[in-house]
Amino acid sequence: MALKCIILQNNPDMEVRHAAVQDAVRKYLASDEVTVVYAENGKPSIEGFDGKKYISVTTTGDKMIVAINDSPIGIDGEYLPRYAERKTDYSMLAERFLSGEESEYVRAGSTVVDERERFLKIWTRKEAYVKCAGKTLADFPSFSGVEGDKFLSKLGSVTIRKFSIAFEGSEDYLFAIAGI
Repeated sequence: MALKCIILQNNPDMEVRHAAVQDAVRKYLASDEVTVVYAENGKPSIEGFDGKKYISVTTTGDKMIVAINDSPIGIDGEYLPRYAERKTDYSMLAERFLSGEESEYVRAGSTVVDERERFLKIWTRKEAYVKCAGKTLADFPSFSGVEGDKFLSKLGSVTIRKFSIAFEGSEDYLFAIAGI
């Protein structure tokens, strides 16, 4: 099987989200024996399936995307309109959470909107990577996903790229996937 992405409705209630993910995974794998469990750090995994499957989940806006793959996978997304009205200093956020090279990349934006877009592109890529690699957000400053003005397509052996998923309103979302 190749990568499978399942688009679900997001819900503020964690138990409702878990039930939706569990149901979707069971349907996709055609097994009521499958269980989605979460590690202490929140990373999901699939148990009770004859074979090895990897899972990653992102929630943003009113969407929840479940990625299932034969090898480790990480997916992250951001709902862009929620950032449009914010008066956030993205250069400051970059200094706090990103590597020095990434902070420079964000600061090189010519406008506040450009800085925001640069920050979010890095953020989604890094979060997809840490989900795939089993790292945490605390690891963000320890590695860079950019080299000058270019995004790295690999960190170690993990491929990272922008990811497009077609659904109504998808143009308002930014997604990245790691591990394919």
